[in-house]
Amino acid sequence: MKKSNWIGFAIAVLIDVFLLWLWFFLGFNMVDSPFDLVISIIWLVAIVAIVVVANRLERQRARRLRTVYVSSSAVFNKERGLVSLGSAVAAPRVIEGILGNLEYGFDMKDMPKLEEFDCRYVVQTDEYKAADGEGGSPTWKGTVVAIDRAAGNREMPFSSRDELVAALA
Repeated sequence: MKKSNWIGFAIAVLIDVFLLWLWFFLGFNMVDSPFDLVISIIWLVAIVAIVVVANRLERQRARRLRTVYVSSSAVFNKERGLVSLGSAVAAPRVIEGILGNLEYGFDMKDMPKLEEFDCRYVVQTDEYKAADGEGGSPTWKGTVVAIDRAAGNREMPFSSRDELVAALA
């Protein structure tokens, strides 16, 4: 989640705690029913539930944005759209470039039609961190799903760039 979302949730919790303290400080608990206390507790539980649900949905959305569909001549990503490949060997480099430049925005491209794009592999990235420096390799973990309409799909997990290259070969 974005930093501004966390700040908003923290402000909501602080306001709730302040109002609950004020309720006790001003002595309303002596003359008023405990209904205000119940509402305050329900509000705190609602804030925590919203944080948990929003965080989970954001992680799912980010994973969908990191998913790349690969054909023999192009790759497709929901954020970048259709990107042509010079050759099938260049797919890992192009996928790495797409993942390294994701903005995680809300503008999504539509999946191309089957006539334009015959998907052979689906690269689902669970974790990606770009390489540090010139000689380093990226941290890259996920799953490659090989699409075979006749025999069924095969899933191949990978935990490095080399394993991804081998899975796409």
